[in-house]
Amino acid sequence: MIRGHVARVVKGLRERFGCARKRFGRKIRAGLAFGVRAIGAGLLAVAGGLLATVPGLLLALPRRLLGGRGKSPLTWGGRVARLIFLRLIIRARAMYAEASGANDVLTRFEEPGRRPAGFGFPTDYFGGNLMSVFQRETEAMREAYSRYSPPMMLAVAAEYWGLQEGLTSVGKAVQQLAINSADKYPADEKMADLVAQVYDLLRQAAEAAGEIGPLFAKMHEHDLRRHEDPRPGEHMWNILEKRADGSYSMRSPSQFVAVCQDIAHVYARYEPGHMAQVAAEYEGIPVGIENVAAAIHLLQVRSNEEYPTDKAVVEAIADLHGMLLKAASAAQELMPAFRRLHAPDIARHEEPRNGEAGEAMWDTP
Repeated sequence: MIRGHVARVVKGLRERFGCARKRFGRKIRAGLAFGVRAIGAGLLAVAGGLLATVPGLLLALPRRLLGGRGKSPLTWGGRVARLIFLRLIIRARAMYAEASGANDVLTRFEEPGRRPAGFGFPTDYFGGNLMSVFQRETEAMREAYSRYSPPMMLAVAAEYWGLQEGLTSVGKAVQQLAINSADKYPADEKMADLVAQVYDLLRQAAEAAGEIGPLFAKMHEHDLRRHEDPRPGEHMWNILEKRADGSYSMRSPSQFVAVCQDIAHVYARYEPGHMAQVAAEYEGIPVGIENVAAAIHLLQVRSNEEYPTDKAVVEAIADLHGMLLKAASAAQELMPAFRRLHAPDIARHEEPRNGEAGEAMWDTP
């Protein structure tokens, strides 16, 4: 009996070592590919910026002679370079996350609400270094979910069944932003349509998530029956000893639902007082969805490497993760569209005519 136990322990250690070696190799390869893409993004951004600088230089002098106002053409190069780099690096990050099979290192937070030092992405919103409420709440959700360790498989099952409700709560926050953009904020009507498109992608992801619980129940019908309809002496089939309290089941509410509901509740009460805060929300939606996707990816990794779960369930969660990344990618269009549709309004803040005191004479009562 002892020999058999030792053999199982050795076998388990070998399997863990093999999995760890494969994960390390995947991360190394994915990291090298990401490095190449990041360098390429930088070079393309520089090239695009230089090309945009040429017409800016040609137009700068005539504009100055004619007394032009607003953004100077001399800023075209930097703005184009920043936009090119941001688009390419976001795509590279998504490719890294898929290739490495682990959380994107650029979105791991040592503390809630903080990106790791040493790498930063440019921010596009005006009005200062504001953080989106949606982004802040999703970071808190991600941090809380990463600390959760289900005590047994019935608790894991609750996570699978709770995916739809949790994503629905996240979607409600984005839906609220779409409604407010249409009815409450002085924003172009196209902004509400763009946010609604992101919400629709989240809604589709929530619908797909609704299939994971039933799939798990189907694939693990025998395992679940041991808890829901135990035979006399069912514990004699246990791998380890019977639990101290003598029970056969432990029902736990979904932790994913709990942490996602907080996002919807906080966002429903949020009332921004300035359009700079609204702009921060548009800017933060992509990162917020990435945070939610990271929590789903964590469940996927654990289901694949730690939980005794059928691979069909793991693949379904991987598909769900891909749908969320698609929604995050679509959300990247929000801030560029906001700046384009509200260029005159934003220019008043970024380049006030005769200073803020002079520009403020155009403020409405």
